[in-house]
Amino acid sequence: MAEIFLLPKIGDAMVEAEIVEWYVAEGDQIELDQLVCSVETDKSVVELSSPFRGTVLALGGEPGDVIAVGEPLFAIGAAGESLPAQMSAVTSAGTAAAAVAGVAAAASVALSAREIAATGVPAAEAATGANVISSPLVRRLAADNDVDLASIAGSGNGGRVTRADVLQAIEARSTAVTAHRPDSAPDIGSSCASGTVRAMPKVRKAARDAGIDLAQVRGSGPDGAVTLADLTAVADGLSGAQPSAAREHRERLSATRRSIAAHLTESARTIPQFTAMVDVDASGLLATRAALRDRLESPVPLDAVFVTLLIPVLRDHPVINARLDGDEAVFFDRYDIGVAVDTPSGLLVPVVRDADLHTAASLAQEIDRLAVAARERTISPGELADPTCTVNNVGAVGIEAGTPMLPVGTSTIVAFGAARPQVRLNNGNPVEVPVMTISATFDHRLIDGGTSGRFLSQLRKHLEVPALGLL
Repeated sequence: MAEIFLLPKIGDAMVEAEIVEWYVAEGDQIELDQLVCSVETDKSVVELSSPFRGTVLALGGEPGDVIAVGEPLFAIGAAGESLPAQMSAVTSAGTAAAAVAGVAAAASVALSAREIAATGVPAAEAATGANVISSPLVRRLAADNDVDLASIAGSGNGGRVTRADVLQAIEARSTAVTAHRPDSAPDIGSSCASGTVRAMPKVRKAARDAGIDLAQVRGSGPDGAVTLADLTAVADGLSGAQPSAAREHRERLSATRRSIAAHLTESARTIPQFTAMVDVDASGLLATRAALRDRLESPVPLDAVFVTLLIPVLRDHPVINARLDGDEAVFFDRYDIGVAVDTPSGLLVPVVRDADLHTAASLAQEIDRLAVAARERTISPGELADPTCTVNNVGAVGIEAGTPMLPVGTSTIVAFGAARPQVRLNNGNPVEVPVMTISATFDHRLIDGGTSGRFLSQLRKHLEVPALGLL
């Protein structure tokens, strides 16, 4: 009996995921626990393996599709086995969408005599593929390579067209083009004699979205391939070459970016917050970091030293390590410190569990590990959840000060900026010292100006004289 794999709920707040990549194709034989695909949740990119052994009967989407938790992701069974009704509904819906696109394409594109001669497919016999059984991944492959699914005899169960069938059709067409193209055939645009256009899938998609016929575009890429720049030039011509400032394009936000947007919107809407700043002589802080680096003979992130010196101050100001829950203040008896990390996908905040139990050396190792995992998108959702307080080294990207947004579920976030030289008087003598601005944002429902001022004042003392953390 065929088995359906439903998208699992990987994190507590997860409601959907975007398919990033399939590692298998329909018709493939897979083993137990074999990796099948990767999906992007609101926190990270996660690879999913199959709890079943058998043949891949169907895939529930294509890269870029968003699947809700509990929806069918893929089906595994015996070769030739019929799909369960739940999975059939998913693939049928996708086939119907492809049929609509096929009808629109057929209405706007007519094969020339040369194309008919080269492909051997008369216009009267062209079909839209509305009744073809195939997965979204196979339909996408066919569309990107201008292959008519209705012209292919499917080798899959129930006549389903598989990825291998489409690849075979592409290869057969290429062979036919080579055999039929005269040596003297002119190279019009990027089209060859069969009307096949050389272009990357992303270029084909952009052309479809813009309603541009690739066969009419002269390609400037290798071997006459059409590029995105070629499409832009054509679009400019169609629109009357509007000034650059008048042009725009849209891109769907990634799952991570959508999650960041939702959380920041919730923070701004639900938490009355204010930011206070204090300047710190960072000489002692930087000297401590240098001493640790020399002692450990390895780089030490400034975040590790900062968190080490922050913990004793949090103990003296419990409301900073707390959150508001209705009419009650919840004081955390743990110090799970979120450390903001700048990644290509956006700002992620891995959490160092029980930071107060770490030495400076182990804290440095843990922050490095979490930062690498966040940037490589291998971090687990649990490692990004439930900080009790958050720090952000904005100085790492050259920022001196700012007004950080408060993460929901906490009362304080502390950002420290880039050190800058500043002349100060020392016993009446001007001395240049590195000065760092500490910017902290607070939940005003729990913390007032006086409390924030006392917290920042003590934190400044600990950063300027790190030995105070030993008391």
